[in-house]
Amino acid sequence: MIRAQMRPPPGPGRRRLSPAVLAGLLTLAMGAAVAVPSAATALGRCSVPPARGGHAMHIVFQGRTRFVLVHVPAGIPTGRRVPLLLAFHGAGGNGGAMERYSGFSHQADLHRFIAAYPNAAGPTWNITAARDQADDVTFVNDVIQTLEQGMCIDPHRIYAAGISNGGGMVALLGCALSGELAAIAPVSGIYDGQPSCRLKHPVSVLEIHGTADQIAPYFGTRTRASGGGLPPYVKSWVHRDGCSTNARAQGIAARTTEYRWLGCADDTVVEHVRILGGAHQWPGALPPDPGPPSTICGACTIWSFFSSLPEAASTYSGGSGLPG
Repeated sequence: MIRAQMRPPPGPGRRRLSPAVLAGLLTLAMGAAVAVPSAATALGRCSVPPARGGHAMHIVFQGRTRFVLVHVPAGIPTGRRVPLLLAFHGAGGNGGAMERYSGFSHQADLHRFIAAYPNAAGPTWNITAARDQADDVTFVNDVIQTLEQGMCIDPHRIYAAGISNGGGMVALLGCALSGELAAIAPVSGIYDGQPSCRLKHPVSVLEIHGTADQIAPYFGTRTRASGGGLPPYVKSWVHRDGCSTNARAQGIAARTTEYRWLGCADDTVVEHVRILGGAHQWPGALPPDPGPPSTICGACTIWSFFSSLPEAASTYSGGSGLPG
């Protein structure tokens, strides 16, 4: 059974949600909504502006209370359907730390989208969908449903991004929740041992990776099951989305090259940003990760990619291949 409750965590700037939004966050049982409060039914989730600020959402999932930090920017007009971006922390992290580290809440304030930062059940996400570990795919799906039922979210503009182990979780979700997600952006992701990918719908993908990454090596290692590293992972999405096999390559910053594949199914896009000499890091992280200085702003680059996709652009205002 899942029970969602929104309440502000301690600290300045944390506000209570309006009664209408609280009423709209439904109690779910095995993913199916039960009775909706009559006030929420009459008022509707898009008929009042959302309460701005940071809010803690506690979800009882499979007998365990799970936490999601939700950031709502100021200035969202009543009735405006806005994008939702889910951001996944790395091993040993948490949603609150990911908010500060990633910079997504600042982007949300600038561009008017809702950012949600879930906590893993333990120190890491279950990126291989192992049956003896937390069912994180179902948990994330229920987080999406709960937020959709409580806030005025555009179901066609739901995105996921993450770092390291969180990047691996995003990669898993891109396949497992392709019917819910429009695009994903794993950064320095770990993609080993994931189940076969069966898409319901094509998904746009942006992958950001440094060539000197020692945690998730760019070209893989002989000891890892997948062995091939980053280039085969990106090319697998080029194949899944039916893109042209030739990429457009351009330098976008010092030591940084963007590879972009077009002609993909359903107007999706596959893109990879390669940072020459880049370490295992989130570009522009606060505080900065160890390694060479960042050449780009990760949160800015990711949101620019998401917001430029054909579906987003039409509804919301505000060389060849990889080397090796």
